[in-house]
Amino acid sequence: MSRPRSIPENEAVELALRLFWEKGYNRTSIADLGEAIGVGPSSIYNAFGSKNGLFEKALAQYMETHAGFVDQLFANSESASTTKFIGELLLSLVMLYTDKSTPPGCAMMQAGGSGAASDSKACAVTLTMKTGLESALHEFFNNKQSKGERLNAPPKILAKFIIGTIRGLSQQACDGSSRKDLLAVANHAAMSCSETT
Repeated sequence: MSRPRSIPENEAVELALRLFWEKGYNRTSIADLGEAIGVGPSSIYNAFGSKNGLFEKALAQYMETHAGFVDQLFANSESASTTKFIGELLLSLVMLYTDKSTPPGCAMMQAGGSGAASDSKACAVTLTMKTGLESALHEFFNNKQSKGERLNAPPKILAKFIIGTIRGLSQQACDGSSRKDLLAVANHAAMSCSETT
């Protein structure tokens, strides 16, 4: 039986995030979440409305904290070359995915699983986030091309290539690949996007 516990919401959400991150949405039950946070199921429903509501908050917190550097990099991307920006993005993600203080891989990529938005609520949540990232990458590549950078593929294809690379880096981190190897993969991917370094 869960013991009564009162902790700040952001701490409760962080505990839930780590559970979703490690086990995935489908394999994480309300009982698991209650045990991790130290509250009963009714408290979770009262605070977050549903398991999915907590999942959405957990991933939003992930993007604001653990992966907060992504927005910062995009905000400062105007002056960076394609190779430099994509390199910094992928290398920073590898450092996050292989950080021993958190579960391996990307919470956004791993927790919701894969599939269409109609497959599950978790897929719908994570697909929206992935689509947003892909759109931001597409816009980035479009901007660089319009400024004269010679890209090695159309912006749309490069955006999908980087999303595929991010997904692969996340999965390989979960599979136990070394940080050194993943950093090399990230560097190779960055160098593949543009003729301008």
